[in-house]
Amino acid sequence: MPESRLVIASAEDALLLKNLAVDAFQADFEQYGSFPPHIESTPWHQLSIESGHYYIIKYGSQNAGGILLVPKSLTEVEVKYFFIVPEFQDKHIGSDTIALLEQRYSDVRSWSLVTPYKAFRNHHFYQKLGYKKIGEIQPEPNENFWLFEYQKSI
Repeated sequence: MPESRLVIASAEDALLLKNLAVDAFQADFEQYGSFPPHIESTPWHQLSIESGHYYIIKYGSQNAGGILLVPKSLTEVEVKYFFIVPEFQDKHIGSDTIALLEQRYSDVRSWSLVTPYKAFRNHHFYQKLGYKKIGEIQPEPNENFWLFEYQKSI
């Protein structure tokens, strides 16, 4: 079985990450009527790459997805976007990615993220990895859409 690994994204990877994200979030678009904010914008991916915490998720030699982290402090990180394209799901790539990040960011004691309220597979996945649901956010008060907040303390 191929190995999962993380490669820090470079400026040339913005279009690749945009395409991977659009592919990975296509089901969300079909379910909710829109993509997560900025996912369709190559310039946004370019700016995110400049943060130095945007990774391409590789499965063997293939590009399987991406993960963008936002450090809040030396010991707290938000997982802003985490996506794996459909053809690479159910291969333990997500679990491997989280383990690799926890090794790479070994000083981090608090990990946080949000995920859509109907993303039941995500809920199960994060809970299996030790994340706890800590809240709910309704980004637009007039829309019936919620995000669940998750946090993991190490």
